Amino acid sequence: MNRIRIAAVAFACLGLAACGSSTPGPAGWTATGPSSWSLASGQIYVVSQVPFAGSRTDLSNQESVNVLLSHKSQGIAYHGSAPYPGCEGAAGLMTFSEKLPAPGKMILVGFMVLNGTATTVVYERPTGQAIDPAATAAIRQTVCRV
Repeated sequence: MNRIRIAAVAFACLGLAACGSSTPGPAGWTATGPSSWSLASGQIYVVSQVPFAGSRTDLSNQESVNVLLSHKSQGIAYHGSAPYPGCEGAAGLMTFSEKLPAPGKMILVGFMVLNGTATTVVYERPTGQAIDPAATAAIRQTVCRV
């Protein structure tokens, strides 16, 4: 039975290409899937890699609309998009806040396009909690690979 589970996990990792070193999760976080991690404090970290024919600006526009629409019933607010600090030519960072359910949450979205693949990292944390340094290090490692 354990061999079947190990084989299933290995197959999922190969199929999603998210378990390798190209998309590491935050150090010390608990893996909740092949491309997602969490902390008991309610923080969530998810990596997505999909084929993408557009530019970084196209991806920024698409992702901002996706986040706004998927969280619209929670009182989502867009706070802006900027070049990712330290790798400005390669990646971007968007910031959102959500009011409901109270106390709400902060959402950071790191993104880049490289060789026809869009990489997006979504990091959510409850409002009032400090940004986890392991999460920001993992975002940087994932989107600043150019």
